[in-house]
Amino acid sequence: MSCCTLDKVPAGCKATIKGFCGCSKLRGRLCAMGITPGTVVEVCSPCSVKVRESCVALGHDMAEQVTCEPLECEGGHLNVKTA
Repeated sequence: MSCCTLDKVPAGCKATIKGFCGCSKLRGRLCAMGITPGTVVEVCSPCSVKVRESCVALGHDMAEQVTCEPLECEGGHLNVKTA
């Protein structure tokens, strides 16, 4: 599966965090919330994810700075949005 940004992964899907684009301040904030490279998250809604048993709300601007690799979806269909 190819990498994309977190804002492109549909709700109900899981993805592995690969890295971050943008400034170190953003990277520090995401890491403080438990969103670190290698972590598997589940997308709850377009800008919120379940990470380490917590639901974390992200703004769209923040979600589009997180690169990830989609893994699986509820129902078995993975339709990652493109541009």
